[in-house]
Amino acid sequence: MELLIVKDRRIDYDGSAIQSHWTYRNFGILGNSMVIFRGKCDVKVEEMIDIEDLRGSKEIKSDDMVHYIIEVFELVNTLFASTLQKLFIARLCEVLGEYGIKTQRKGDDIYVNGKKLSISIATVSPVSVKIHIGVNVEVRGIPEGVDAIGLKEIGIIDVDEFMEKTGRALVEEFNKVKRDSLKVRWAQ
Repeated sequence: MELLIVKDRRIDYDGSAIQSHWTYRNFGILGNSMVIFRGKCDVKVEEMIDIEDLRGSKEIKSDDMVHYIIEVFELVNTLFASTLQKLFIARLCEVLGEYGIKTQRKGDDIYVNGKKLSISIATVSPVSVKIHIGVNVEVRGIPEGVDAIGLKEIGIIDVDEFMEKTGRALVEEFNKVKRDSLKVRWAQ
């Protein structure tokens, strides 16, 4: 999996990056990839993937998030997408633990002190699995009624370092899973 961390500019997430080949169209990276960037989050209704959010007319917004856009071309089905998403969320919790932060994973969301730190969605396109994970940097622009927390509030001030550290950890995890899947033979 190829990793690209964009630090030289902000990129806002509106939901359209969940489309297949977004990374190839925007950055020239073809194949399995993870792009990490920082920017606002404002998912428009027409871009919402989660039908529960859509039915509930929920707003998905934040003024400052770290975004992970993952695309995998291995096995295109929603079970694999959801499993990979939860693996990445669990790995992010482990990395936050290395910072001394106690987390709780509820499904595909990360909580700290009972407050929501992240958002996430996993889906499939006709050719790939697509995952978006957003981690609040600061609690600004969050929809009313969402009890949220951000990286800066939990003591992570160097956001670029956090992007680097988590990006490497997630890509290593994916590559290890892929390697492990290749070294076994079929049971007979």
